[in-house]
Amino acid sequence: MTPSQRLHKNDKLWGAVAEALVAAYALIGANGKLSSYRPFTDVDGKDIVIDLAGGFKDIYIQVKCALGLNHDRRIGGTVRLHRDHVPSDAKFVYVFCLMDRRKMELTRLWVVPAAMFYKRAYETSLPKGMIQFNFDCRVAGDDRWDDFEVTRAELGPRLVQLISAAADGRRRAPIAVVDEVAGRWVQIAA
Repeated sequence: MTPSQRLHKNDKLWGAVAEALVAAYALIGANGKLSSYRPFTDVDGKDIVIDLAGGFKDIYIQVKCALGLNHDRRIGGTVRLHRDHVPSDAKFVYVFCLMDRRKMELTRLWVVPAAMFYKRAYETSLPKGMIQFNFDCRVAGDDRWDDFEVTRAELGPRLVQLISAAADGRRRAPIAVVDEVAGRWVQIAA
């Protein structure tokens, strides 16, 4: 078994470590403005829920971690989705990162809103109605992704900005609801 094959066997382990580090960096960098939650299951592509403390404003994060450079000497990440389910909600964000296992840290981070990722990523059609989006970033800098790169200290504040922007974009008209007790219509601002 090659070293690459051995590493691949541990993808879930390194993925969990990367998710924990992303959450830790976000919490530390936001100075108490954020909290984080990990779903019990990962059936929906949401690794971490990041919530703005003191309210009900949140975003969902999918973490993609590279353990080194790919065969083209680039930082890569792959997202495979069904063609009919490409989540592009403003509350869904990808965090791509490069992990240095020896230093036990994420050395590079990119925070990319899902809709923007799908527009900029390299796209490949796959069998059975699947589609693949590739994050492929040059190490020395890449015009396609440079705007999304953050430091560990900037991660939390960037997530606070994205949560606020998503919440501002979701302000809706009031929803009419029947008050079951009195039989009256009540307006609830959502």
